[in-house]
Amino acid sequence: TLMNLGNVHSDQGDYEKARDFYDCALQIKQQHFGPDHIQVATTLTNLGKVHCKQGDYVKARDFYERALQIQQKHFGPDHIAVAPTLVNLGIVHSHQGDYVKARDFYERALQIQQKHFGPDHILKLQQL
Repeated sequence: TLMNLGNVHSDQGDYEKARDFYDCALQIKQQHFGPDHIQVATTLTNLGKVHCKQGDYVKARDFYERALQIQQKHFGPDHIAVAPTLVNLGIVHSHQGDYVKARDFYERALQIQQKHFGPDHILKLQQL
């Protein structure tokens, strides 16, 4: 429910309120599941998105990197569940003007997507 409330506030542009709900959810999930659980990664990703929308790309990158570490540990580095976080990191680096790193993240995500879905899948178009 905390995550859903955070999502609603984020969708409405109330990022401070969304962050409050996500922070609360993160604390509970870390206490209940431990710091490396996949549920924690989901919440870290949502926090990264909120910080990105607020223009705080350093914090967004930190949250995305923590989420990526958990996802890679849980699923492996080439799992399809890792690709969206790679795209998010590409977006952050692009906003920060580091286009080489952004491209690297986008290309890694694209490789994973092509491996999983094939070269002609519609998802490929969304990421290009």
